[in-house]
Amino acid sequence: MQQATFRLAGGGAYAAATADTDVRMALWCNDHCDLLQLRGADADSVLAEVDERVGVRERVAEGDTTLAVTAACLRAESAGIEDVLAAHGCLLVPPLAYADGEKQVRVLALSPSALTGVYHDLRERYDVTVADKREVSAPDPGAPGVAGADLTARQAAVLRAAVDGGYYEFPRGTTTTELAQQFGLARSTLEEHLRRAEGKVAAAFAADR
Repeated sequence: MQQATFRLAGGGAYAAATADTDVRMALWCNDHCDLLQLRGADADSVLAEVDERVGVRERVAEGDTTLAVTAACLRAESAGIEDVLAAHGCLLVPPLAYADGEKQVRVLALSPSALTGVYHDLRERYDVTVADKREVSAPDPGAPGVAGADLTARQAAVLRAAVDGGYYEFPRGTTTTELAQQFGLARSTLEEHLRRAEGKVAAAFAADR
């Protein structure tokens, strides 16, 4: 099976609410309402926009994380995506994620051609970026410690490239200079992304113990 994460610019009201904020929001749809998890200092402003659009029935804040239950489901925001996936026999892997004014969608496909078809159809409706693509034996819900790491899209991509390139093997299969060239970044910038990603994963792993 193939799994890919697509970033969709102009991904609807929830995506727009995160634009120009530090908030990362995850969404689980329950037909009659949505469960939202928001992380970031601007969570209140994002939730104010959500409340105006569909209503917020309940919210609980702890530290920099806020959980909220909406008064209604914003299913219309993802209906077009579900139609595209159904046309190619692909599955949506929850949760949906929103950050930087974009919707982030994880898609599971039985074949590379089906995933390619989804990508081309989505491009007709959105400005699409492929944030991650890999072969999997089962849907990846996020390993303990990693799911809560809250990596940015760039941090996740750099960390994935480091793992795939053998950076953590002995001897190393790649260097930060080579990884920086792969992303078109200065080596110091690449190393900063990598260190931040490693720190978040380590902190989330420790919190899970």
